[in-house]
Amino acid sequence: MRIVQQIFFLLVVTTIQPSFVFAQAEVDAEVAAQQAFRDDFQTIVDAMNVGSFEPFAAAIDKDDFLERIFGLRLIDQKVKKKYKEDFKLNSANMIKSTVADKEGGVRATLLGIASRGTRGRAVVRFDYENFQFRYHEYDLRRSDKGRLIIIDWFDFLAGERYSDGVGTALVIALPSKVAVRKFVDFNSISERELFQLTELMKAARDRRVDKYFEIVDTLDEKLKRQRIVVLTGVQLTKLVRDRRKMRTALISMAKYFPDEPSYSLMLLDYYFPSRKYEDAMQALLRLHQRLDVDDAAMQARLSAAALVTGNATDAGAYADRALTLEPGLELGWWSAMRARVALSQFDRTIEALQQLEQQFGHSLGPDELQRDRSLASLLASEDYKGWLATRE
Repeated sequence: MRIVQQIFFLLVVTTIQPSFVFAQAEVDAEVAAQQAFRDDFQTIVDAMNVGSFEPFAAAIDKDDFLERIFGLRLIDQKVKKKYKEDFKLNSANMIKSTVADKEGGVRATLLGIASRGTRGRAVVRFDYENFQFRYHEYDLRRSDKGRLIIIDWFDFLAGERYSDGVGTALVIALPSKVAVRKFVDFNSISERELFQLTELMKAARDRRVDKYFEIVDTLDEKLKRQRIVVLTGVQLTKLVRDRRKMRTALISMAKYFPDEPSYSLMLLDYYFPSRKYEDAMQALLRLHQRLDVDDAAMQARLSAAALVTGNATDAGAYADRALTLEPGLELGWWSAMRARVALSQFDRTIEALQQLEQQFGHSLGPDELQRDRSLASLLASEDYKGWLATRE
C-alpha cells in the first residue's frame, strides 16, 4: 500500500511541476514588462525635465494619433491638411507648449505607472510657480516590436483629452452647422440654437471673451449646460487671463458639473478664492480618487483645505504624508508649518521653519511672520523664541 502511495505522489508532483514553472515564468515576464514600462516612460519624463520633447514625440504613433484627433469630426479639409503637416513636422514643440512654464521650462514628476500585458497607464505632475500643479494621465501600449507608444493623455487642467481639445479647436477654426450640431447631446436643436452655438464657437476661436458671454446669456438652459459651452468658457477665460470672466465661467462649471473629477483642478480656482472650502476639499478628494496615485502636492493641498475647514488633526496628517512622500516639496513644508501651529506643536513647527529657510531660502523671522495673525501663537511660544536666539 505504501508503494502505491509513493507512486501516486510522484505522479502528482511530476504533473504539477511543469505547470508551476510555466506559471512562474508568466509572472516573471509580466514583472519584467511592468518594469520596462516604468523605465521607458521615466526616460521620457527625464527628457522633458531637460527641455527635450523629442522622445515624447517619438513615442507617438503619429498616423494613429491624427486619426484620434480627426476621427468622425467634421473638420474643414484645408484646416485638417495644415494641422497634419504641422504636427508631423513640429509635434515635439507643439506638445511642449502645452506644459512648459512662462520661461519655457518643465518640472515633471512621474507619480505612478501601472501596466498589464501590452497596455499601461501613467500619471505625471507638472509643477509651476506659486504652487500651481497640473496632472496628466497617459494611456500607453507596447507595440509588437516592443516599442513604448503614447496613445493619448488626459489633461486635468484643461478638463479633457489632448486629442479632444485639438479636435474641437480644428472644428471651430472653420465651423459648419453640421459640425457644430455634433457638439450637443440632444437631437432637437433648432436652427436658431444652432446659429447661436456656431457664433459662440467663433467667438471662442477669435478670443472674444465679452462676445462669448453675451451669447451665453441668450442661450436656453439646455444649451447653457452643454459640456462644450461650459468647458470652452473656462478654457477661453484662462487663455486670455480674464479673471473676472473666468469666475463667471467657473460658477457655471460648478453649477452644471459639481461632481465631475475631470474638472476638480479647474474648480479650485473658484472654490478657494470664494472661500467655499468644503467644496474645495471635496473636489480635491474626487481628483485624488480619480488619479489613484500617492502625490505629495495633493496631500499638501488637502492639508490646506482641511485646515481652513477647521480640521487641524487631518491637516497635520495630510502634511506629514506629503513630507513622507516628497521631503523636497516646498508646499509640503508650508502646509506642515501651518498645521503644526494650529495643533500647538511648536517644536515640530521649528523643524518646518528650518527646512523652509535652509532648503528654499526664506527668512522667517518675526518681521515676516507677524503679518499673519494665525501665527501669533507661534511667535509667542518659547520654542520660537529659543529658535530665534540660535539664528542671531
